[in-house]
Amino acid sequence: MVLIETSSWEPIKETDMQQFCVQMMKRLDIQRKNEQFCDVVLEVCNGEDQARFNAHRIVLCAGSPFFYSALNNDMKESKEGLIRLEDTSKVAIEELLDYLYTGHVNVTQHNAFDLLKIADFLVIPSLKEVSSKFIIQTLSSSNCLMVYYLAVNYQCIELQEKARDFVFGNFTSVVEHEDFLNLTVSEVEKWISGDEIRVRGEEDVFQAVVKWSEKRGSGDREKFFDLFRHVRLIYLSRNYVLNEIFPHPLVTNDKACTAFVLDAVKDVSSGSEECFFAQAPRNCLKTTEDCLVVSGVGKRTLCYLPAENKWYDMAEKTKGTAYYHMSASHGKLYTSNKPGPDLAMERYDPVINLWAPLMCYSGLMSNNFVSVANFQGFLYVICEKTGNVGCVNCVYKYNPDTNLWQEVAPMNVSRAAVCAIADKETIYAIGGLANNQVLDVVEKFDSKMNSWCRVASMLEKKVLPCGAILNSRVFLFGGFFRTRPLVVSLSIDMYDPTSNVWTAVQGISAPTRYFSVTSFKGSIYVIGKWNQDSSDSFLRIFDVEKNEWRHCASVPFISNPIALAPLRIPRDILKTCKVAT
Repeated sequence: MVLIETSSWEPIKETDMQQFCVQMMKRLDIQRKNEQFCDVVLEVCNGEDQARFNAHRIVLCAGSPFFYSALNNDMKESKEGLIRLEDTSKVAIEELLDYLYTGHVNVTQHNAFDLLKIADFLVIPSLKEVSSKFIIQTLSSSNCLMVYYLAVNYQCIELQEKARDFVFGNFTSVVEHEDFLNLTVSEVEKWISGDEIRVRGEEDVFQAVVKWSEKRGSGDREKFFDLFRHVRLIYLSRNYVLNEIFPHPLVTNDKACTAFVLDAVKDVSSGSEECFFAQAPRNCLKTTEDCLVVSGVGKRTLCYLPAENKWYDMAEKTKGTAYYHMSASHGKLYTSNKPGPDLAMERYDPVINLWAPLMCYSGLMSNNFVSVANFQGFLYVICEKTGNVGCVNCVYKYNPDTNLWQEVAPMNVSRAAVCAIADKETIYAIGGLANNQVLDVVEKFDSKMNSWCRVASMLEKKVLPCGAILNSRVFLFGGFFRTRPLVVSLSIDMYDPTSNVWTAVQGISAPTRYFSVTSFKGSIYVIGKWNQDSSDSFLRIFDVEKNEWRHCASVPFISNPIALAPLRIPRDILKTCKVAT
């Protein structure tokens, strides 16, 4: 028995409401410890750790919905005034009662998790919060995963978020501990599939996957690919992929893994930016922004940043001529100029924010609208050859790495002003003009056979149409179906290579003039004049699935914006660019 304090019999003299309540609870706690007026017993039944504690029913019911439910009905606990608590400790119940009677508990490394557990079971959110705040201060690489899953189980939102952020921020050290190696494959997949983990490079992710797989043994190695596919190989150096990853036994012994590596190498080697737009780098490794670059008549060049819905002024071109074609290859932009005596090209390097002229093949001319497509890491240029006037079926391959040109197989049908577009598999040459006649001819190029072949003709004859490829399907916008006088086609057509059939996209029309098209991050972007009588240009997104247009920020003035291409631009360069007006 505890000696009764004389003051506990004296009237409470506090006039402050808070202090009055404190004194009331203090007296109740003294009565509990002296076992006065107690009408309920808490019994700990945990093996050898057994004890009985007296308490006041009214206090327990006021502090815990669990006790209120157990002691406020016809159940056995209510009638007998006895509640048995299993899977807990004597110390935890002692500290719980101290908290219910005084609102204070001394949380330590030894009792924090027990208090969190009992607070969750008895539905005492304030005690859960007190325990959680202490645990947050003790987070480490060795316990953060355990804390995270405990917080998920006990629905401690703040603790869960803090533990999750700690794992993300210290991922490279977390993977060294047993808690990571003991995770299930689905749990590891959850951590490495997102953008939030902080790593020095994708090498760290690969090493973490290997470490987990080797620890799990042969029984779980068949699940290696489920994790390996989340390594973003396109952001690793070619040497590391070919010399470290590809020869690794876990990779070479699995067909899916080897195919995954070869596909990534092929995507990067293609020179297209598409693979980078489809899979962004992790947040900690992101140094660039995905943009759309627009060029027109004059030297002004703009870039559109979809993440901000803003336009920026970039470095000016070296010449003020109009560029009908602009393609990105291996992280740089390449342009070809309007009709003139000789073919001229410029290259933009986003790392230094600078345009520079390129030396072109001496035999190339541009008397008739040249066409360019980026295919498998090369620029394929369709133009006229010197001494072969009027026969525009010559095709040349330009290697950006070596600055060398090579002639490839010519098209079967000689024509100018075609729409040349490509994906990873093929190049298409669509429509065009021959002997002042508009054509509906469509050819595709087989790089393995170095030959062109005819495919299904367009629904209507067109010259200078614009197109983009999305999910292997060709989407063709506008063009002219008559040249004298010029008559604009407002149709949108789709070609499906699996069925070799063209179909019209119903209920929506293309821009009226001066426009360009590109596929970008799963959508098709179109820039141009949307009113025959207007001088304003607009950038819009064509939603293929919904068959509708979405608007972007208004385009700052640029004369006849007739070239559009996606590009990754360094954040440091964008910081030096002014917002375009």
